[in-house]
Amino acid sequence: MRLGRIWLAVAALGAGTVHGCGRDPSVLVALVALCGAALLLLRFRLARLAGLGALAVGLGSLGAGWRCAPHSALTVVAERAPFCDFSGRVLEGAGGLGTLAKLASIDCRGWGTVLDPGVAVLDGAVGVAGSSLSGRGWLLPLGTDRFERARARVGAQAALDPTELHLRAPASGPHALAASARAHLEAVTRSLHPTRAALLRGLVVGDTERLDLALLESFRRAGLSHLLAVSGSNVAIVVGAVALALRPAGLIARVAAGAVALGLYLLVVGPEPSVLRATLMGAIALAALVAGTRTDPLAALGVAVLVLIALRPGLVYSVGLHLSVAATAGIVLWGEAVARRAGRLPRVVAVPLGVSVGAQLAVAPLLVATFGELSLVAPVANLLAAPAVPPATVLGLAAALAHGLHPAAGNVLVRLAEPWVAWIVWVGEVFGSLSWASAGLPQEAALGLGAAAVAGVWITLR
Repeated sequence: MRLGRIWLAVAALGAGTVHGCGRDPSVLVALVALCGAALLLLRFRLARLAGLGALAVGLGSLGAGWRCAPHSALTVVAERAPFCDFSGRVLEGAGGLGTLAKLASIDCRGWGTVLDPGVAVLDGAVGVAGSSLSGRGWLLPLGTDRFERARARVGAQAALDPTELHLRAPASGPHALAASARAHLEAVTRSLHPTRAALLRGLVVGDTERLDLALLESFRRAGLSHLLAVSGSNVAIVVGAVALALRPAGLIARVAAGAVALGLYLLVVGPEPSVLRATLMGAIALAALVAGTRTDPLAALGVAVLVLIALRPGLVYSVGLHLSVAATAGIVLWGEAVARRAGRLPRVVAVPLGVSVGAQLAVAPLLVATFGELSLVAPVANLLAAPAVPPATVLGLAAALAHGLHPAAGNVLVRLAEPWVAWIVWVGEVFGSLSWASAGLPQEAALGLGAAAVAGVWITLR
């Protein structure tokens, strides 16, 4: 029952968030608050569940309506599309949407100086989180098409098109440490073949800017694209490696080291939705270890999603988060069941096969609905590539850290990572080159796949 309440709250909060980001939520909030308060006073289980759902819808709509609505000086100034001098700092990358920057001041023609005006979005990847930026350029209002609405949902209040831009990396603090780690990863991979170097950077920190387009296409057709975006599996690999290294130490030491590793890795790779999800789940698991209790993975997943949507309503639209949540749920629900039914296969093969099949079954409806395509070779390709990902990731990250201490040590470690990276490249190229590797499907097929997935969840949990 607790699991049902958590996921009811997730669904209701998500629905309210969608409403709040698109419409004036005031009327809905008033009605839902009244209904929720009334229902919560009743003592029937169904009524309490309905009250919980109604309350979550109202809170989601209220929070999203405030977060997604334009309410800064920057929005007002941008309506005139003025030419401005600006200064501020980089907040974070927003994937294909650009880079978010918190502006400290703008000095626009006809407006004068405005202090702390708000958050602007710049095209492309600009600097690293915490970097100072300054320059001049055009301040533009966000449009109403899907791309511009997506920018607003991640927190942007206007767009900035610089004609002159100056960046200064963070000089100290956690952001400086993260920038240093990325710089050392860049330096230590220069000795590798360009394709392998680019893939290793993708595995460790999600940097795919220099990956060959043909390889990207092969990975997409083979169902391996998720390896090129930092995800929850990366978080699990890094924290698992730290826990294994500190196995002789006590529980508190391992938990503390795991928490530090979570925070530092999040800083290095940036707040990708799947990484945020995995970080929160990891934090819940670490807290459970300290408390001496066990945590239900599906409950932890639900709580993590609740927290993410509450803190960052725009993530309710994130395809990356949708896929991450679905894959995690699929692994938890069906991974072990598939492994048990793998016949006489040894456990060392059956368990990874179960993980691969469980994840692919869960994400299939989303992939078809979003991209209209489904990889037919993904379970086998992932089964073959997955064993190489942990050593490649751990050795790549260790090489970057060691390079900061002594370049020769970093070079040794990156050479140890190279064979694993080469294997992943080979799997992607071979399976992606097959003419039947993927199939185009009408988006309506996602309804059937989704219904089958829901039925599978119901059968598993009943």
